[in-house]
Amino acid sequence: MNRSITANVTRTTEPTAEPKTVDEAKAHLRLIDFTEDDAYITTLISVARRTVEDMIGRTLIDTTFTQTAAAWQTCTELLRGNGRTIVSVKYDDADNVERTVAATDYELAPFADGCAALYLRDTFTDPELYDQPGAGRIRIEFTAGYGAAATDVPEPLRQAVLYLVAHLYDNRAPVGINVNLNKMPFTVEALSAPYRIYS
Repeated sequence: MNRSITANVTRTTEPTAEPKTVDEAKAHLRLIDFTEDDAYITTLISVARRTVEDMIGRTLIDTTFTQTAAAWQTCTELLRGNGRTIVSVKYDDADNVERTVAATDYELAPFADGCAALYLRDTFTDPELYDQPGAGRIRIEFTAGYGAAATDVPEPLRQAVLYLVAHLYDNRAPVGINVNLNKMPFTVEALSAPYRIYS
């Protein structure tokens, strides 16, 4: 099966949960009875989760993405690893009218490395697309992630998020003068490495 990668993917929705809660992060930071930074820590958890996701090429908590394509391919690899479901496949027909591909004409095809692709079945006949070249003529909406709950995420990745939150909390300035600068802890990279997708 040929794996064809298309050009663009955007995040359509954010997950409804995070890999670690504010209380868990505060316990790690030893801030149990301190509440003034709760909103800031909430933001750091989201930032840390997105950073870990970008490091490994996978999505931690179920998130919806929209990927665009310029032409029909039998197999279109989804650009966020661990794709779980295809929500819809839409396209602009020859008259520039949005159409939806029947769910019976495609399926999610998983790969051994944890990635996935949209596979168009033999029942699908390529419709003519709107005559305006560009990646947006075909739109694939899909979800990717380990699951909808924090406990669905492998524990090493949850810990990587926690360590990164602590690093960001303790190092609030991007540069410093006459200080020892700390880089992202090796622990984060070590915990994330087994889950990284190499392309």
